[in-house]
Amino acid sequence: MVKIKNLFEAGVHFGHTEGTLDNRMKQYLYGNRLGHLIIDLNHTKRLLQQALNVTAHISYRGGVILFLCQSPLNCLTVENCAIECGEFAHTRYWRDGMFTNSSRIFKSETRLPDLCIVLNTLSSTSKNNSGQHSVLSDAAKMLIPTIAIVDTDANPNIVTYPIPGNDDTPSAINLYCDLFKNVILKAKKIRKEILDKNKTLL
Repeated sequence: MVKIKNLFEAGVHFGHTEGTLDNRMKQYLYGNRLGHLIIDLNHTKRLLQQALNVTAHISYRGGVILFLCQSPLNCLTVENCAIECGEFAHTRYWRDGMFTNSSRIFKSETRLPDLCIVLNTLSSTSKNNSGQHSVLSDAAKMLIPTIAIVDTDANPNIVTYPIPGNDDTPSAINLYCDLFKNVILKAKKIRKEILDKNKTLL
């Protein structure tokens, strides 16, 4: 399903400049060109396939999936992706404690997601010193697994299933969204077929 050719054409291999490198991302690098870091797409393909497999299993079991993105350039793409596959999206400012303190914030019992897919790990509006999207720490505290696109300037260790890749370019975000949307729709279709078959046997 995941092809290196498609990843390359979407610009997934383009990282940030050398001076912004998070040392924990060194293991996923291929090298650098003209001062810009290049991500090894072999790592991206392997970890993306793993993340898609996890997503498919959670969707097949009827789990709730939340897409997150705070990049104004890509918010609409992410929102449309969630709508098209019948899931949820949050593309605005993330208020700390929305998972850990959800009943107080929403004034009622809240169904938390079974999986969070974060399309940009770093957030310009984050209040924590690391600059990471606050949902990552919130989800970790509530034992909610996370999948995140991790660029060369981010920390992959706080993500359950990190995917090294470009998290800025619209073509890359479109590719990620299409891949996740397709596996979710396929998993839901199989789940529906099995449930319908079981009903006819009753």
